[in-house]
Amino acid sequence: MTDNSIYPVFDSIKQRTHLSRDQYKEMYARSLADPDGFWAEQATENLDWFKSFDTVSEWDFHSGDIKWFEGGKLNVSYNCIDRHLAT
Repeated sequence: MTDNSIYPVFDSIKQRTHLSRDQYKEMYARSLADPDGFWAEQATENLDWFKSFDTVSEWDFHSGDIKWFEGGKLNVSYNCIDRHLAT
C-alpha cells in the first residue's frame, strides 16, 4: 500500500528553495528516463571526488546486490565541511 497524500509546502520553505516547480518536474522526469545519466550529473556537480567512479549503478533486486558509484572515492568530511571553508 502506498501513501499518495500530498502535503503542502510551507511558505517559509518555498522562499528558500533553489528550484522552481517546473525545474523539479524536469529533473524528476530525467531521473526516471535516464537514471544513470541523471545521477552521474548530480554526483559530479555536487560532490568533489578524490577518484571518479567507474559505474553509476549496478543492481540486482532479487539478490539484494545494489552498488552505487563503484570505484569512486569520496572524503565525506571534505565534502561536508572543508570545501565550504573558503566561502
